[in-house]
Amino acid sequence: MKKVFTLLIALILGWGVKAQCPLQTAVDFTATDVHGERVHLFDILDRGQYVLLDFFFTTCGPCQQATPKIRDSYTLMGCNQHDVFYIEISDRDSDAACLNWVNNYGIEYPTISRPGGGGTICNQYQIGAFPTVVLIRPDHSIAIGDLWPINNAQTIVNALENQGVHQHACGATPEVSITIDQVLETEVTATFTPNSDCASYAYTIATDAEIQEWMGLTGLDLPNYLWTYGIPSSGTLSNTFNGLTPHTDYTIYAVPADNDGTLGEVAQETVTTTPGGGSETMPDFTGTDLDGNEIHLYDLLDAGQAVFINFFLTGDPFSETPMSDIVEAFHQYGCNNHDVFFMGISPNGHDDACQAWVEQFGVQYPIISRDGGGNDIAQAIPVALYPALMLIRPDHTFAERDIYPPTLEYIVQAMEAEGYEQASCYEETLTFGTDTLWISQMQDATPLTIYNNTTEPVIHLNKITVDDDGGWYYFTYGNQQIFLDEDFDIPIAQGDNIQLDIWMNIYRKDTIYPILSFENTLETVQLVTAFDWTSGVQVTENQTMTLRPNPANDFVTLKGANLGTVRVYNTLGQMMDEFEANGNELNIHTSSYGNGIYVVKAGEQTLRFMVRH
Repeated sequence: MKKVFTLLIALILGWGVKAQCPLQTAVDFTATDVHGERVHLFDILDRGQYVLLDFFFTTCGPCQQATPKIRDSYTLMGCNQHDVFYIEISDRDSDAACLNWVNNYGIEYPTISRPGGGGTICNQYQIGAFPTVVLIRPDHSIAIGDLWPINNAQTIVNALENQGVHQHACGATPEVSITIDQVLETEVTATFTPNSDCASYAYTIATDAEIQEWMGLTGLDLPNYLWTYGIPSSGTLSNTFNGLTPHTDYTIYAVPADNDGTLGEVAQETVTTTPGGGSETMPDFTGTDLDGNEIHLYDLLDAGQAVFINFFLTGDPFSETPMSDIVEAFHQYGCNNHDVFFMGISPNGHDDACQAWVEQFGVQYPIISRDGGGNDIAQAIPVALYPALMLIRPDHTFAERDIYPPTLEYIVQAMEAEGYEQASCYEETLTFGTDTLWISQMQDATPLTIYNNTTEPVIHLNKITVDDDGGWYYFTYGNQQIFLDEDFDIPIAQGDNIQLDIWMNIYRKDTIYPILSFENTLETVQLVTAFDWTSGVQVTENQTMTLRPNPANDFVTLKGANLGTVRVYNTLGQMMDEFEANGNELNIHTSSYGNGIYVVKAGEQTLRFMVRH
């Protein structure tokens, strides 16, 4: 026997008469379950779930037999959290009777009594026998008018799977969390992190007025609006929202979905962009670059250099576009050895991401990552858009808050407007041997080795001039003897080197610092040489130490294996400083040194460098 008919004629005819729902399309309803929760059918369907309606009454024998099987299938199908949503509806029972029923059978899905609207719903769906189990598709069409017989829970599961509905574990809910990384004047950076049940998600940012307007225009509720019109993504993602209005409340939204496209609860985070405007003075900061060096902005500015800062985001195509021009400008303005000191700062890229950035674009200036304080620096200014190319004068004021468009042409225009001159990068075109800063007297030749470490297959050394008129100079190359200021052509292949022997005769005996200028096919490179009557400091062959930059302004970096005790002497042999190097690298601050030649001695090795303020 199948069902209990409510009509007397049905009782006369007996059991076994099949009476399914005759409708083809669902009728919407809003009801209140026995726990006081509102249930709106079309809201459930419109968010993409099927709906299973179980029409019953508490004294119905077949209903009592079917309910445990329906309850067990509810658990197998994900407890209303995934593809299908279960509701049971009584046309005649009170709230108290239905609550007793719910407790007896362990029902967790909504139960609607007659006072909650069950009688009306039964009439709308023309239910004439009980139990009647109806399945409605998300498009509001009736998929199953009466699921019968119900032999066990698997009977229901099989019927649902035939409609494309899948089993899920209870409690497996897709979620996505939002972390606010940075809030600035016109942009907000946030990180989206999904849980293991979230296969994908969609996100956006809007003011409250905007989101309400957009939902009204599309006729969609918030989850479905986000899913339809939000930015699709998966996995953990950091995104920067640009072009926002200063001092405005915004909400970041994200709606998650599982593998079947079932939407989870919308995540929301509200932020307020910072007020507009800003000081004309660049705030001071101290950060640590990728090599572990401490970069103090005001130290650089107070030493007389302007500072150019490229604020960038790793993984951002807009930040990547100007990189070739920025690197070119770095070379055109002397590789941090002259008027302008270049650096890059990233608020989002950690050390590994910034190191990959350095390698990708061939960056040779300092980079401060998020780990080195980049985010704190960007927020303190604050930086509005990325990339942001700033030029700061030595007096701490902004020459440019944002060089735009960020091209080489506009970078050069900004530099020229401040009177900053282009200069050569010595080590970028020619590398000289470690003994090149020491010119001997007439009795001995000073060997000078020149390397081609450029990207050019061949460079041509064309001329050498000297700015000193206190003597005469010439050099020998092979069997040739060439006086300085004469034209010649000596090719140097990429990766090769040549050796010149420099000879000189000086008529005066005071200390001099002549500058030799080497003209080649790429540019003119100047090399400061030293000569005085000081003796006792010699250059060791097979040097393993390096000093950069040279000439120096505020610091030089000494690198070499097991440096140990390091001493700095002037050309009179007087010790200027003494350090104990911990490792293979030492920064020597030279801002207090006067202009001139200095000698660094570590163990048995010596190197010379020039200070030029």
